[in-house]
Order: sequence, then structure tokens, then C-alpha cells
Amino acid sequence: MANILKVTTPATGYENTANVRSNPEMQNPAHIQGPVNPGKVVRPDARSDAAAQQGGEALKFKFETNYDNFIRQLQKMPSIAEELPKLLSELSSTTIQSGMQGGIAQEIARFLGMIDMGPEMLQGMLQNQGTAAVRYTGAFFGLLRKLMSETKSVELRTNILNFLKKYTDMAESGSIMEDIQRDLKEVLQRMFPRQREEAAQMGQKLISREGASPDQQAENLKTLKSEILPYLNEYISKTHDRGILRDTVAHMADLIGRYENGQEQSVLQAFQKLLDYQGFQKLFGDFDANRIFQILANTDFEKASLQNREMNQLAQILIRGAAGEAGTENVQAFRQLMEAIVLNESVYMPLLHLLLPASVDGTLMFSEMWVDPDAEGGGEKEDGSQERMIKGLVKFDIQDLGFFDLFFLCGEEQVSMQINLPPALEKDAGKIQTDIRRILEEHSLRPEEVVTGSSASSIPLTEAFPKLRERKNSINVSI
Repeated sequence: MANILKVTTPATGYENTANVRSNPEMQNPAHIQGPVNPGKVVRPDARSDAAAQQGGEALKFKFETNYDNFIRQLQKMPSIAEELPKLLSELSSTTIQSGMQGGIAQEIARFLGMIDMGPEMLQGMLQNQGTAAVRYTGAFFGLLRKLMSETKSVELRTNILNFLKKYTDMAESGSIMEDIQRDLKEVLQRMFPRQREEAAQMGQKLISREGASPDQQAENLKTLKSEILPYLNEYISKTHDRGILRDTVAHMADLIGRYENGQEQSVLQAFQKLLDYQGFQKLFGDFDANRIFQILANTDFEKASLQNREMNQLAQILIRGAAGEAGTENVQAFRQLMEAIVLNESVYMPLLHLLLPASVDGTLMFSEMWVDPDAEGGGEKEDGSQERMIKGLVKFDIQDLGFFDLFFLCGEEQVSMQINLPPALEKDAGKIQTDIRRILEEHSLRPEEVVTGSSASSIPLTEAFPKLRERKNSINVSI
């Protein structure tokens, strides 16, 4: 009898399986989700967790947070210290050509003249940069920090933060007004001729210069809230323009809110409210509230900002270059550099970011550095306190030499350092190590380790500061 069901093992050679075709769908049906068996390894199937392990499969569900996007942009960010000197050198060495306006050429020439200095001036410029990078420094803000850390009153903490927000808007009122006028210019370009002329006449009433008096700022605010903003909103309603014009007007409204929040009277009221708390009175005593503006105007940050002319000039060059005044072919380069600076000023960046442009004895040098003044890894002292550890990454480009990378770990007495050299200096690596050790010892620092490498592969910021990636576990915000 024929063994139709093949219950028993047939003799080899009589199965006639050569002509039987296998069903490829049944060999490994990846579209079917198999059961989960933790006791053994099963075949891959269509489960999302298995598909996510395959490099060619793109996740359909995007769950990145704002901080994930920040890290991704940080990795793609161009090196300002490497790209900006090339761009400025190229533009300053050429005559005014087609597509390049004369104003930007004069701005670049003025900037290069401002950064022309001797070696003895570099330290002062760097210290000024560091002071101008942190607004809330000094004895006054130190007392506010102490009060924030000691008080258990949620209301007091909230009012301190509200005061600081108003102070920040007041200090940036000049820049806010410039942004408002920039948005207004963008809006006017998208309006019909008759309405554009009427809105432009309203905009001429605004006083935009830096350091406008409180009365002038009040007049600006009245013009914006009573005339310009209602007129633009009515125009949008009548024309049904729901595109870029409406978005720009909405951005203007947000800036106007900040401009109003930073009025001196509003700041004074916020500070007077703090004086009602006993915890605040213990630290400040019988403080005259009217003196607050004198104190805020004489902080180390404000003094350093007034002397920070070089960086203000550089910002103007980037703005004009991004607007196309340096030629259409350079717009993208200027915009990338501007985005890199803004990214380093992000609220997610836990590092101090500094730029140091200089022309020393006719040699152009541009440095960019990131510093973590409270890095982990410091040892314990004899008195039981923790040793302070400073970690830093410096990227700098020296004209006619090339690009350098410098990473360092600095304790209170010892330093570990790695410097990546351009190809032209790799043959002198031994001498450079010796010179660095000598310089450190002359400044009472003990060089624990000094190594050299090649700057052909630049040190990524996320590798120099692993804390940037670790913060993803604590910052999980998405909109």
C-alpha cells in the first residue's frame, strides 16, 4: 500500500521530491508576527522591535525630542573657526564684484582692523569674551541664587524668575526693536502698494536707536499696539493672507509682548514685589528699589558687553552676508555660520561657548572654544572637599599654518592635554610637546600628559563632552 501520508520514513530515492516546488512565502513569512518565546531564539518576523534592528528599515513613528534634534544639529554643525576665516579672507582679498555690495566690503575691512592686536592683548580680549557670555554674574545675582537655593517658598522662586525674565527683556529691548523692524520690513514687501505705504508711515514713528529713553520706548509700544499691529491684523482678515505674512505678524506680536514686558516700570514693579518677602529682606535689608537700575546697568556683563565691539561687528557681517550682500553664492555659508552660533547659544547647551578672532602681527587667527567649568572627575582633597575640574575643547585656524584641535582637562595643579596638528607641523610634534610642557610649568601647572595627533579628523564636540549625550536621559521635551 502506498504511504500517502508518509507516516513512516520512506526509503531514499523513492520520494520524487525533485519536481516539488517550495513556497517562498512559507519558508520565512516575515509579514506574519510570530509568538514571543523568551525561552528560545525565534525567526525574525514583522514585529516593530525586530524591524528597528535592520539598518535599511526606517522607523515609521518618529519619537525624537527637541534634545535629540539639538544633538543631531550639533553633529552636522560646521566649525566656525575653520570656515569663517576662509570666507573672510576670500572676501577681503577680492575687489567689489558683481553681486557684492560695497557696504559689506567696508564692514569686513573695519572688522579686520578692529581685531588687529598684539599678543599681550589676547588674554584681555578672551577674559572680556568670557564675562560678556554670561549675563547673570556678580554679587547681586549671587544673592538671588543663594535665595533661590535656600527658600522653600514656591511663590518667591516664581517671582524671582519673573523679575529675571523682565530684566532680560529690558536689557535686550534694543535688539528686540531691531527684530520688530526687520519683521515689519518683511511684511511690507508682501502687502499691496496702498496699504504698504500706510503701514510704512506708521513704522517711521518708531525710534530704533540703542539706548532709547523710557518715554521713547513707551511711545514705541503705543505705536505698535495701537496702530501697527491692529492695522496688520485687519489687513490679514480682509485679504485672507494666511501664509508667510501672517506668520511674520504673529512673530512680531510675540516680540511686542517681550518689548512690553521689558519696560522699566514693569521691571521696577517686579522687584518691589520681591521686597514684600521676609526671606528677601533678610539678604537685602532696607534696599531702595529705585537703585535697582543703577546696579543692573553696572554689572560685569553690561560693562563687558559695551567693550565687546569686535563680536558686535562680526554679528553685523553675518547678518548682512546672510541677506545676500556678500554675493548670492555666499548666502548659504553665512547662514550656516549664523545657525552654528545660534545653536551654541541654545538653552540646551550646558557649555560656555567663546569666539576669539584676532590678527596678530598680520596673521589672521580665529579660535572657537567650549568650556565646562564644573566637569566631573575631580579627585578628593585632603580636607574632604572635591577638586574642581575644568574641561575644554579649542578649535583654531592660523593663517598659512592650518587647523588645530586642542582638548584639555585641568585640575587645580595638573593638566592633561591633546593637541591635533595640521600636516605641516606633524614632523615637529616632539618639539611642540616639549614647548607645551615648558609653558605649563612656567604658569605653575604640572603637565600630567601631553599627546599629539593629526587634525585631519576633527574632535567631535559630543565626544569631547559625553555629558551632552547623557543629558538625553534627563531632558525629554517634544512639541
